[in-house]
Amino acid sequence: MLSLKNFEAQVESKIVTRGFDYYEQDNVEEVEQVGDLEFSANIWGTTEYSVLIKLNPALEVVEHDCDCPYDWGDVCKHKVAVLYYIKDAKLYVYDAKNDDGTLHKIKQDLSKLKKQEIIDLILERAKRNKKFREEVLFELGYEID
Repeated sequence: MLSLKNFEAQVESKIVTRGFDYYEQDNVEEVEQVGDLEFSANIWGTTEYSVLIKLNPALEVVEHDCDCPYDWGDVCKHKVAVLYYIKDAKLYVYDAKNDDGTLHKIKQDLSKLKKQEIIDLILERAKRNKKFREEVLFELGYEID
């Protein structure tokens, strides 16, 4: 299992080097704790990519995702860049003011809305963001061209 402590030794060296370069060039942006030991970030490369990293209490990576087209392995340079960011910024250390994460706050507020208000919120967001619209369609079982 990939570990935050020594992921550099677990990932192909070329990918580690490229990911470190992205990290060093400040291409990692908008890092946000979205849950307990769960982080989302945007990476600027040839385009903007979204990365999700989830750790367990032993600081092992239990979930990781990137929307880049990399298909030569399980870990791309964008994930590596975010892992460097999390590791160096010590984001895995418990922070009482951030213990619930952003998704918890969203869940709390959504639970107060009526079904139609949630539908309207999703539709309005889908109108404004093609990527979001495609993700919703995909989650609903539609094939995206």
